[in-house]
Amino acid sequence: MGLSENEQKVLDELERQLTGGKADAKPKQASPVDGRVKYGRLMVIGSLLVVAGLALMVFAITVQQVLLGVGSFLAMLAGLYLVSQNWTTKAFREINTKNPPKTAPKKDSSGFFQSRWDERNKD
Repeated sequence: MGLSENEQKVLDELERQLTGGKADAKPKQASPVDGRVKYGRLMVIGSLLVVAGLALMVFAITVQQVLLGVGSFLAMLAGLYLVSQNWTTKAFREINTKNPPKTAPKKDSSGFFQSRWDERNKD
């Protein structure tokens, strides 16, 4: 089943927005230290640290070792610190400093949504 003309327009516009407005967007080569990858790794490491700290905490309670329990609590705190950071904004900020976006004239938000609504309901 093919797409209607209106659905095709919406799909094309979504693709254009996702590619940053470029018609033929080619994937750029990732630098050795890509921000999203680096922060993604830290998020995974933090999550693993929380899980390992929790398991270690249960073990420390079982064997009644206070120092091991304190160490596992600190490990969980460190993992939560890594996970709770706003990594996406830092990653985007790092990427945007490498390639500053072209500034386009801003439209009034209500005008933008109103024009979209009118475009979809032309019929």
